[in-house]
Amino acid sequence: MGWADLVVRLIDGVNEHIGRLTSYIILPMLAVMIYEVIMRYYFQAPTIWGTEMITFLFAGYTLMGAGYAHLKNAHVNMNALYGRFSQRTQAVCNLVTWIGFLAYCGVLFYESSRFFWDVFSSGRASGTDWNPKLWPVVITLPLGVLLLLLQGIAKLIRDIRRVASRWEERG
Repeated sequence: MGWADLVVRLIDGVNEHIGRLTSYIILPMLAVMIYEVIMRYYFQAPTIWGTEMITFLFAGYTLMGAGYAHLKNAHVNMNALYGRFSQRTQAVCNLVTWIGFLAYCGVLFYESSRFFWDVFSSGRASGTDWNPKLWPVVITLPLGVLLLLLQGIAKLIRDIRRVASRWEERG
């Protein structure tokens, strides 16, 4: 097993683990939704934090799951044409589009990291009645993009090997 295999397995493992952990965010999100509905409609006493908490949890859920979704090929692609290609031709298409993926993730990671640092260092809060600090949810953007970028690197390694026909995809 070479260094590329180790890198791919490490990235896949990290995203698999984080993706599975992130999937459990749905449980507190659901609990807050149910609590909010009960308080609002049965007791006419809506919370000042429920909707915002649900939004924050959903942001973490989607952003931290981006790498996992890429690992599982769950992102949208043009499958009408792409799905008819051989695995090798699909890999060539992936290599061609990887530059755009890298540019997008690179800019998004850079800007979201700057945004996080600004929010964190200024102590910015949401400005609502609840007024929680924003950095715990904002940090999920650069972390999620980093996980997506890392999974993109793992996919790049697989695609290079597939094009070079030296590596068989293992389950």
